[in-house]
Amino acid sequence: MTDTKAFVESLFEGYERSEALLELMEELAGNLDDKIEGEMKKGMARSAAFDKAKAELGDVSALAGELSLKLRRDVIAERYLGIKRYLTARRVAAYVLFGVLLLFGVITAAIVYFSPGDAAGQRWETAQGTGRMPGVFGVLLVFITAAAAGFTFLGGTQETAALYPMKKKRAVLYTVAAGVIAFGLTLFPLTYFSSEAGLMEAIATLIPFALPGAGMLAFLVLTEKSRLKPWATERVVAEIRASHELFGDERTGIRFGLYSGAIWIFALGAFVALGFLIGFRYSWLAFVFATAVQLVVQAACVGQMKNGNHGEPQMNTD
Repeated sequence: MTDTKAFVESLFEGYERSEALLELMEELAGNLDDKIEGEMKKGMARSAAFDKAKAELGDVSALAGELSLKLRRDVIAERYLGIKRYLTARRVAAYVLFGVLLLFGVITAAIVYFSPGDAAGQRWETAQGTGRMPGVFGVLLVFITAAAAGFTFLGGTQETAALYPMKKKRAVLYTVAAGVIAFGLTLFPLTYFSSEAGLMEAIATLIPFALPGAGMLAFLVLTEKSRLKPWATERVVAEIRASHELFGDERTGIRFGLYSGAIWIFALGAFVALGFLIGFRYSWLAFVFATAVQLVVQAACVGQMKNGNHGEPQMNTD
C-alpha cells in the first residue's frame, strides 16, 4: 500500500466520522505526502519513502492498532472532539456579540427605570401609560428577542463532542419560534403597563405571538431526530440498561411507587395544613422536605438492588 489517503483511512477505521476527525486525517495524509516527496527528491524509491514516512508516524499507528473500538471512540472524543475545537473565531464572535447585545439591553432598561423625572410612586403604575415600565419593556422587547433568536441559532448549529450540528434550515425554524415566543412574552408586560385596557387585553397579545411560537417549537421538538454521535448513543443505552437493572425488579418498583405516592400525598396535605396554620408563605417548605425524603428512598432502593436483596424471604441456616 503506497496510497497515503488509504493508509490514513486504515489507521482510523472504526472511528466515527466528524469534521474534526476528517481535518486531522487530511493533515496526516498531507504530512505523509510531503515527507514522501522529500525523500523521493533525494533519490529514494516511492515504496521505500512511504515505508520511512510510516515509521516516523509510529506513535499514531500504535495508538490506532492497540486500542479497542470503544476505547478509540472515547479517546477521539476526549482529544479531538472537545467543544473548543468547534468554536471558530467567527462563532465565538457571534456568541460574544449576542451576549453583549443582551447585556446592553438590560443596562439600557435599568437606565430608563432609574432615570430621574417621575415620582417613585409612578414606577409601577399601569394605567394610561404612566410610569417607567413601558419604556423598560420597550427596550427589552428588542434586545431580548434578538438575543433569544441569535443564541437559538448558534446553539442549534453548534457541534459538540456528543452532538452533530443541526441542519441550518431546521435551526432557522427553531430561531423563528424562539424569537416569536420571546417577542410575545416581552410584549405582554409592555402592553399591560402601557395600555388603558388592562390585564385581559395584555393576555390577548400572547395569542398571535407566544401561542403560535410555542406550537411551532413543540412540533420541532417532537419531530427532532437524534443528533447523538455513536459513542454518545452507546453511553446513553448503557445508562438506560443500568437503570433498568436497578429498577427492573417488579417488587422493588411497586415498593418504590408506594413510598413515592405516600411521600407526595403527605407533602400536599402538609402544604395545605401549614398554609392555614402559619401561612402559605412558608408552607412550600413541605415540598422541599418531601423531595429530600424522595431522594433518600430512591437511594435506599438502589442500594438494596445492588446488594442483591429483592425482598425475598431469607433462609435461616442456623
